[in-house]
Amino acid sequence: MLRDELIRYYYPGNGHNYSCAEAMMRAMNDYYGLSLPEEMFYAASSFSGGCWQNEMCGGLASIAAVLGIMYSRNGHGHDSVELKKLIIQLFSQVRGKYGCTNCGSLKPLIHVPERKCEPGLVFMCDIAEQLISENEIINKRKA
Repeated sequence: MLRDELIRYYYPGNGHNYSCAEAMMRAMNDYYGLSLPEEMFYAASSFSGGCWQNEMCGGLASIAAVLGIMYSRNGHGHDSVELKKLIIQLFSQVRGKYGCTNCGSLKPLIHVPERKCEPGLVFMCDIAEQLISENEIINKRKA
């Protein structure tokens, strides 16, 4: 399951020090065999802590970025009905459970000492995995 990959990267006890955004992108890369270039993980680091301003959750931002890789048409998100639908569903489900999608409001609801924001990120993983399993991947990226 995608959640297992996330925990492997995110849980501090596993010897990693990845943020929510970095762990999510690495987990999705491994789970879906995307062979993303290392620079993608550097890019994901900028989403950490809601871009260090408690804005959009970094885990959500990374899921959205990876969905863009998997579902954009010709590199144009506005050409992909599938991508728009998936992003709207992802955010709607997170908002439905927690009432928000920004880090500053989410963190008090999902953060647990010793596990950081893992409970909420696992929920997001489960949504992403379900959405992807229900929608054929358009861009099957390989190394």
